[in-house]
Amino acid sequence: MASEGSVPARKKKLSPGLQFLRDAGIALALVLSILVVMYAYTGLWPPLVVVESDSMMHSNDNTSYIGVIDTGDLVLVKDVDSVTDIQTYMDGYTSGHKTYGDYGDVVIYRVNGQLTSTPIIHRAMIYLQGNADGVSYSAPSLRDIPDEDNKWSTSNPSDTWDHLTSTLTIRNVGYRDTSTSIDVGRIITAFRQYSTLPSGYITKGDHNLNVDQSLASRYSPVKLDWVVGIARGEMPWFGLLKLWATDSLGSPAPENSVRNLWISMAFIVAAPIVVDVVLTFRIRKKIARRRETAQREFDTQRQIGATEPVKTPPPPPEPPTMEPIPPQDENL
Repeated sequence: MASEGSVPARKKKLSPGLQFLRDAGIALALVLSILVVMYAYTGLWPPLVVVESDSMMHSNDNTSYIGVIDTGDLVLVKDVDSVTDIQTYMDGYTSGHKTYGDYGDVVIYRVNGQLTSTPIIHRAMIYLQGNADGVSYSAPSLRDIPDEDNKWSTSNPSDTWDHLTSTLTIRNVGYRDTSTSIDVGRIITAFRQYSTLPSGYITKGDHNLNVDQSLASRYSPVKLDWVVGIARGEMPWFGLLKLWATDSLGSPAPENSVRNLWISMAFIVAAPIVVDVVLTFRIRKKIARRRETAQREFDTQRQIGATEPVKTPPPPPEPPTMEPIPPQDENL
């Protein structure tokens, strides 16, 4: 136990190597914590995907925007278990549910369920349910849309929401406010040889004019088990680093995304340095202030000591006087 008035021992300063290991450990723990939280939310690993092309952009001049999926963006992928976990464009039109600037959810799926294929990230437009007759589809999301909205129509006037056999047209879609056509008859013809029609999602990139199922290699609706998940959140620009490193950029990177990326990187590098400089300056200023205060107190005490009169000590007391004892008479 330290004795009263003893000076406390100084903390031993870490060597530069140990300081680096400590800081690196803290940074690694922070990154791992973020990844664990992402995994807990999405239920998938990896929890993020990089957008490689401009098929979801909302501009015609390759300009990116916050809140829209652009080339080079990172998005979270949330796991889905059933059809009810995904709201299509037509579902969202009725409920008001929007993501990334338009109605409905954006899904990440593998073309024809091929695990080796690069996942596609497009908006789910409508869910088509194959009817038992094997020659028609139903689309329950069309049922509750008021006729006066004039939101959809079919090329066959006799078609209804629960018996679709021809081309379905959805009006006023996307940032271009154009019509989107879905050739339901083509899908039926392609699967006529089978006993049942495949149920699934019709998908479309917001920047594209046609649905994915208009392509020769993708005529089938996207089945639920092809869906990796639904897109949530957005980390703009930073996916460009991965696309450049792997040379997998599907379309030119938006100029403003590149500019914003470098600004963000510069801020990330500069911010710790600026914070360190500011904190060091404040600590040194505080120490200097304390020293000045201590010096002033010391000088004040010295001045007080110099002005006080010197007190002379009182003289020592005189020794007591002793009276001489008279001599005694020997004859007595």
